[in-house]
Amino acid sequence: MKSVPRFVSLLLLLALMFSLGPGSTSTVRAAAAPCYWAQFIADVTIPDGTNFAPGATFKKTWRLKNIGTCAWSNTDVSLMFDSGERMGAPASVALPITVNPGQTVDITVDMTAPSTAGHYFGYWKFKSAQGSVFGIGSTANKSFWVEIRVGASSGAGYDFTASAASATWSSGAGALTFPGTDGSASGFGISQANPKLESGVTSAQAGLLFAPNNVTNGYVQASYPAFRVQTGDRFQATIGCESGATNCYVSYSLNYQIGTGPIKTFWTFREKHEGWTYNVNLKLDSLANQDVKFILVINAAGSPTGDRALWVNPIIARAGGTPPTAPPTVTGTPPTATPTKTGTVQPNACDRAQFIADVTVPDGQTFAPGINFSKTWRLKMLVLVHGQTTALSLTRVKRWVATIHISFQIQLRPVKQLTLPFHN
Repeated sequence: MKSVPRFVSLLLLLALMFSLGPGSTSTVRAAAAPCYWAQFIADVTIPDGTNFAPGATFKKTWRLKNIGTCAWSNTDVSLMFDSGERMGAPASVALPITVNPGQTVDITVDMTAPSTAGHYFGYWKFKSAQGSVFGIGSTANKSFWVEIRVGASSGAGYDFTASAASATWSSGAGALTFPGTDGSASGFGISQANPKLESGVTSAQAGLLFAPNNVTNGYVQASYPAFRVQTGDRFQATIGCESGATNCYVSYSLNYQIGTGPIKTFWTFREKHEGWTYNVNLKLDSLANQDVKFILVINAAGSPTGDRALWVNPIIARAGGTPPTAPPTVTGTPPTATPTKTGTVQPNACDRAQFIADVTVPDGQTFAPGINFSKTWRLKMLVLVHGQTTALSLTRVKRWVATIHISFQIQLRPVKQLTLPFHN
């Protein structure tokens, strides 16, 4: 007689499991996305920690995506200062265009570095004409920010653009003069006061345009006079192909030579015209207290046709000896490195990747039980340091699906192995 209740209980339990399973027609639905919701995509200009002299002016550009359900009309929604250091910016800035759901926008704000040395953060959100304040993150209320350091002296220990005429220029075709002739088959280098990058952004900072000589795997380089590196110095630049150079596919390299020693590669990066630019921020401490000749190099990745590569504001940044201070604790605290789990082997220093964007499934998105989804990240490979190359560890990505167990605990299990194609 006791077997009947057990049998009925088992049937009820199985029915409950099927009602919650992947094939269920349960009335549970994913939570609706907020009307106003933003996703941070990239710092187009001024990477976090950029050094400036007191009172220096600059343009900060963020790239953001509308992941809500409502359009951001440029007559209704504006950028607004939220907290931290305003850096001379207006309290609000109008959007340049109307941004529909799914679209991205580049928003630029004119700013001025504070007059006192220190470490500064400025936090920003959006605001609608109806008073709705929104931002990024899973709850659409987190700030995005600008972070700079202000030194007691000039932030540029060395300016490669301003010093370009003192460099020795050459290509695979031989010695070159500076400035070169735009379009020369021998390759060239020229300065540009306001270079326009492949992202469509025109920089307020000057830069150098490099083009290799017109042969397969051609190159062009500028070798600068020796410079005394100090502890804390950093090489900084924004790199990318020139706007309109859709066939551009090159390798950037920062080489160096100490005395009459061999030329070595400190850093390299492969770039293809895809609408993105990248911020370089390299610690030079390993070269401190030495007289170093730096060499900026562009190599064609195969055909040189259409290769027009920009170094925007390439400098050796020097903070003037001002020690960094801890960032303020405010809404929208900057992200911290993911802690290493117990038992995990630390990656080789050469194995580094840069997070670019959540292409699908922004943080905090809600799903009904059993819903399958594909998660896509956009990552950039940063794997060459001091001339040592290494294979990226990201060779496989697991696709996960939520499953319901009798205990009603959601667990994750791999259901398919995918191989990541390499994209620059």
